[in-house]
Amino acid sequence: MQNQNYFSWLSSQTASNWTNDSGILAQNRAATEKGAIGCTTNPPLSYEALVTDTDLYAEDLKKIDRSLSDDDFALEAMGLVVKQLSKEYLPMHKEKGTIYGCVRAQVRPSLRDDAEGMLAVGKIMSAWGENVMVKIPVTEAGLWALEELAARGIPTNPTVTTSISQLIAAAEAYQRGVARAKAAGITPAWSTAALVTGRVQDYLAHLNETRNLGLAISDLEWAGVALIKRAGEVFKQNGYTCILQPAAFRCVLQVEQISGGPFCSTIHPKIQEMVEAADQAGKVKREILIDAPLDQAAVDRVLRAIPEFVQAYEPGALKIQDFLTFGATAMTLDGFDQGWQKLFTLK
Repeated sequence: MQNQNYFSWLSSQTASNWTNDSGILAQNRAATEKGAIGCTTNPPLSYEALVTDTDLYAEDLKKIDRSLSDDDFALEAMGLVVKQLSKEYLPMHKEKGTIYGCVRAQVRPSLRDDAEGMLAVGKIMSAWGENVMVKIPVTEAGLWALEELAARGIPTNPTVTTSISQLIAAAEAYQRGVARAKAAGITPAWSTAALVTGRVQDYLAHLNETRNLGLAISDLEWAGVALIKRAGEVFKQNGYTCILQPAAFRCVLQVEQISGGPFCSTIHPKIQEMVEAADQAGKVKREILIDAPLDQAAVDRVLRAIPEFVQAYEPGALKIQDFLTFGATAMTLDGFDQGWQKLFTLK
């Protein structure tokens, strides 16, 4: 049905699911009407929700103890948003279970190399709602925390994942945790692994500019598509039960070209609007394109010009001990940390 919204078509006519990349209540309700099955939050998105949905949060914000450290205050403030969204999506989760009706909450970015700290905060966040998934960055320390949370039956969302190597490590950590949960008589929880495609593109764009490489933006966009498709192939070949979550899209092409994949993408309202406008103009194919060929020439240009993209694209090209310092991951975490610090201003 061409008069059906593109995202409604995607949800109802293909194997793809998607969630809303926003903490704002009205945006989540609008997305749900188009087929979104949940939402994701992070520090910047939580801050945006708190200063947008002031009627929802102003009074409760005032009740948070101002003698808390900045970090503890920020955690409490972010919890207000996640708890509200958890209630909003809980009926869907109770009806359909697993990843349906879930809200994703991210641990403090500065904990990136503090395994015990991430586990402790993850347990706090999981108590915010039965449909809350804990977002842990895929660093060496994060992998330990992801396994420990999975072993306790806590839903997880590996994030800040900017390479195939990290995705593989996260999926295998989840599998280990699930095995431990089953052995302990605990019902295993679900997991989606975010591939922050647009964050990789941002990093490639930075390298393209600073090194004066002269690559076209369209080449970098196709590199993002290639990364998702490669990840999908790896997940299928290895039989991972963790669901791939393409995220942080930067253009219409990246949404269109992975349609029909067995993913649970997270899509920001601005990208939703871009896709819908292109669809109305007849510039988006309503076809299952996950197995369609890439613009291989564009991808090859990026592979030749940027060694860091080879590291992101090739399975096993990054070692676990290098995840934390890989440029795209470090840049992303630093950006999230800036968003975390914005929460301090609400104190």
